[in-house]
Amino acid sequence: MIKSSGLRNDSASGPKRRLRRTGVPKAVIIVGAGQGGLVASIYARLRGHQVLILDPTPGGKAAPIQEGDYRLDPGPSIIILTELYDRVFRDAGRKREDYLTFQRLRPLSRVCFEGSEPLDLPDDRKQAEQLVAGLDAADGKNFAELMSKLDEVAPAVEKSVFARPYDRIWQLIDPQLMKVGARFNVRQTYREMVDGWFRTPLLRAFFYGFPSYGGQSYRSKAPGALLIPYYMLQNGVWYPEGGISAIPQAFRRLAEELGVEFRAEKVTEVEKEGSRITAVRTNLGARYEAESFISNLDRLTFGEMVGRSANMEPSYSYFTVHWGVRKPLPQVEHHTLLVPKSFEQGFESLYDTRTFASEPIVYLNNTSMTDPTVAPKGKTNLFAVVTSPAMEDHLDWPANQERLADNLEAQLRTFGIDVAETDFRRIQTPVYFQQQHGNHRGSLYGPDEKHRILGGLFPLSNRDDEFKNLFYCGGSVQPGAGLPMVTLGGRFAAEML
Repeated sequence: MIKSSGLRNDSASGPKRRLRRTGVPKAVIIVGAGQGGLVASIYARLRGHQVLILDPTPGGKAAPIQEGDYRLDPGPSIIILTELYDRVFRDAGRKREDYLTFQRLRPLSRVCFEGSEPLDLPDDRKQAEQLVAGLDAADGKNFAELMSKLDEVAPAVEKSVFARPYDRIWQLIDPQLMKVGARFNVRQTYREMVDGWFRTPLLRAFFYGFPSYGGQSYRSKAPGALLIPYYMLQNGVWYPEGGISAIPQAFRRLAEELGVEFRAEKVTEVEKEGSRITAVRTNLGARYEAESFISNLDRLTFGEMVGRSANMEPSYSYFTVHWGVRKPLPQVEHHTLLVPKSFEQGFESLYDTRTFASEPIVYLNNTSMTDPTVAPKGKTNLFAVVTSPAMEDHLDWPANQERLADNLEAQLRTFGIDVAETDFRRIQTPVYFQQQHGNHRGSLYGPDEKHRILGGLFPLSNRDDEFKNLFYCGGSVQPGAGLPMVTLGGRFAAEML
């Protein structure tokens, strides 16, 4: 039975269940319980709506996976902007600390440039500026100037992009947005900006990859990507007690306390009438009606479910490998970046030809350094992530994934990291993200940047243009991907109700 949270079960109709209005504005169904869907459910309840979430595996890509005695976090791993989580709990009249606690990581990351000694990036901004100046005096000066410029930009971004979605042309005259644009040369690409500031290969390699975190390339106008390293240095990088999965688990607990109902069912069919979605059907044969719907699924994937073509080229994805290594790896910090000398060719492969680089930059996540509960004593829970093309027509991921994982292990050995003796090896490709999480062609950021809206400045809209009672949250829509951004996107979708 549906709980007495304002949602009623019309049991007389067998498998058909209607969410009736019982003195609150609307009955809302949320498809998907990733971080965005969970936050959307919280804000929908705070606005008085009846809410039902349909998802067989809540948590999305941040849900944990148990591999023997190892607890894996196979999705997001670099946690920043924890104040965005604080706001949700505060808006609900709660304290985040009662649900979720964070440990600040020191150093932020270890950076290993092939042939050089590793550098530990401190979590103190001034110390980081001194470190860069020690590499190159001119680069150190430019790095400090860039951080000062971002001091001016960040508040304007927080008052604009972090505050509301942008899907109407007239919104571009927002003074806060214009303030952001005024601080950068709008004629320059992201790479041209970075190359103009820094001449050391290590700094260029460090900065080149950030646009891909939002589904863009370094050939685009993507100054907003600079805010990722800025917030890392300004506000810190964190690890939640209990692992990354503790974040969606905390938000689910809050949602349930507020009266959100969860059902472990997968939506398989969407019914529509005119300009409205009327009902969804699930894998268990149930039919649910409501007045409004929020999709936490990829917008293009849900679009196919309502009969729209999704033949847009995909953005980027990840190729990941998880190992249970039978020994400690003290040379690998909680966050470690491995940069080969040929990193420029790697970015050209990714950004220009959409192929997998022969020697990519590799991000390693070693949670065993911080959390002894994630692996058996004396062993290492190691996670490698490589930014990759999504499911492109010229790539055969199933046929090549084992070879790519072998090559990745060989690349780790050039940095003195041996993962030969393991309890397991687990691989994720864009095919996995499509099949398991419904990402369009395995892309984690929606369609390619040429399909972004308002002149390519923004991800897809949180509102559907055809169906007036359908809204979206998640990594394929505004303000973008990553746990902090989809947290904001969940609020955006609920506010549109």
